[in-house]
Amino acid sequence: MTGKTVLKQISLAFLSNFSNIAPGMAIGFSAVAIPALRQLTTAQISWFASIASLATPLGCLCSGPIADRFGRRNAIRAVNVCALIGWLIIGAAFYSPAQQYGLLLAGRFVTGVAAGLCGSPASVYMAEVASVELRSVFTTWVSLFYAIGIFIVYLLGLIFKDDWGSIALIAAVFPLIGLLFLQLFIPESPPWLVTKQRFEEARTSMCRLHGTRTYTEDVQLEMETLLNNRRVKKEKTQQKTLPQQFVKKLKMLTRPNFLRPYRLVLAYFFFQQFTGIFAIMYYAIDIVKGAQVALDPHVAIVAIALVRLAGMVLISFLSTRLGRRTLGLASGVGIALSMLALGSYIVLLKRGLMAQPLPLVPLALLVFYFFITTIGFYPLPFALASEVYPKNIRGTAAGISTASTFVFNFVVVKLYPTMVAALGDFGVFYFYGGMGVVGTLFVLVCMPETKGRTLEEIQAYFVPPGAEPPEAK
Repeated sequence: MTGKTVLKQISLAFLSNFSNIAPGMAIGFSAVAIPALRQLTTAQISWFASIASLATPLGCLCSGPIADRFGRRNAIRAVNVCALIGWLIIGAAFYSPAQQYGLLLAGRFVTGVAAGLCGSPASVYMAEVASVELRSVFTTWVSLFYAIGIFIVYLLGLIFKDDWGSIALIAAVFPLIGLLFLQLFIPESPPWLVTKQRFEEARTSMCRLHGTRTYTEDVQLEMETLLNNRRVKKEKTQQKTLPQQFVKKLKMLTRPNFLRPYRLVLAYFFFQQFTGIFAIMYYAIDIVKGAQVALDPHVAIVAIALVRLAGMVLISFLSTRLGRRTLGLASGVGIALSMLALGSYIVLLKRGLMAQPLPLVPLALLVFYFFITTIGFYPLPFALASEVYPKNIRGTAAGISTASTFVFNFVVVKLYPTMVAALGDFGVFYFYGGMGVVGTLFVLVCMPETKGRTLEEIQAYFVPPGAEPPEAK
């Protein structure tokens, strides 16, 4: 693989994942906006924070059929359009006090749909166009660009404070840039084009991916490999409506060779959510205040987001060296230790068992927690969902998998204020730490290593010898 090819793949990974920044900003937006929404009740705040998560599964369920029927590029385009509309609605809410709460919920719902739409297209796209050597790097970039979005919105919160309307309008610029990148620089996925029997377009796209305008020997070899690894036949689904195609593919997920990987991915997403990763992001400022961190809460969450971003960059390289199983184990242990320690610190503080507060301790624990989640439990379930499913339904299956995690996400975020009221903040941290222990055992016992394997080898792990994935009909 030449340096030119590597540079081309890195550029494509950046451009295709850029569209995930605006949905990532939606994840962090509630943390910076909630302190300014003083007129809302606790119940209204919980709906404001969680309604995006309620909407996200809708986007996830649509993203797969859109990606499989209309192509990976059009699925990414849908992300940008939806994010643009959602952020403009939120921006309008700031200037419409009488209708503010309703517009906020509507805007959060639409940005939640965008977050769901972006969950799989870019990772599936890079899983299909990247080389085996670089695939494990690029399939984690969905989470990396989420982290960039969260960092940007936290930074804007530090700059604009209560002016969340300006933050929303700035966020609306990112999908416009994403649409421009998509139009000018991103070719369609050759594997998807082959499934549609659009062979000439697949060859052209493969040439662009290799940074050449001619049908070179390397391009020819990859095309032959692609065709040999895929049984191509005319798809009747092209004549069906989008809902009909989705129903057909949904039925396919009742078969064992789809249920096996889905159960594994679902369990990993469960532990991702119930170790508190997203809940703490959504209520970051309130949590920092409750832990009595010795910094302006806005500064503290920007520092935390910066560490998360550094962790996401680090995992892009560590995943090719240490493997995802090793990183998952390290992440689970770190989550358990940091959350149990934070819970214990708050207990000691509230019961007066400390001579004096140590305000840097909770900050250090939160920074460590966010760092350790970004090298394992946060990005790896998304990456796994882009790898384990057969090619003919990969987009749909990855979308359904991502939808599942945001169902869990809605439950965790919506119930966070209730859990704090019932268990205390220390009890919530103990709960997250306990789930970290169980999640670590899950990775130890159940998680296969995918580092260095082709997509076909990964899928063969779940399919008995001689069996083959059912095809869309």
